[in-house]
Amino acid sequence: MNITHIKRAGLAGVISITAALSACGTPSAPPDIDVQSDNMEEASATVVASGYSPLTGTALVNTINDQTFSYRDEGKETNVNVTYFQNGKASITWIDEDGDSGMREKLWTIEQGQYLCLWGRDEEDDCMSVLTKAGQLATVDNDGNVAYYTNRSS
Repeated sequence: MNITHIKRAGLAGVISITAALSACGTPSAPPDIDVQSDNMEEASATVVASGYSPLTGTALVNTINDQTFSYRDEGKETNVNVTYFQNGKASITWIDEDGDSGMREKLWTIEQGQYLCLWGRDEEDDCMSVLTKAGQLATVDNDGNVAYYTNRSS
């Protein structure tokens, strides 16, 4: 299934997000699993096999509403924070190793009751499966890329 072809008519819910920047990482976070895949379903299966459970529908919305999550983008050497708000907006903030920072706002929706999609102006949607384990989140995007998030709100 190619998530980028999901039609907006299939929206299960619309919610907004705004973000705040904070330090990234925690020693209590479960270790990241190195997933070698370019396929969302295959990568998700690997993450599930390591003990993560998929989040869908209301459980997904309740888990991310008014929460801030952070992750380390090793490829870009950047700390990223994402806050999801009930009004359907998301704010993504980042700071890199050189101290450069930025912020981008997007809309977020739940597609087909199971995919978290971020929408930006003049950009294609960026959809992902969301999984949870021990209070941590893992996302798997259309290309099978996995990111691990720590909840900064609690």
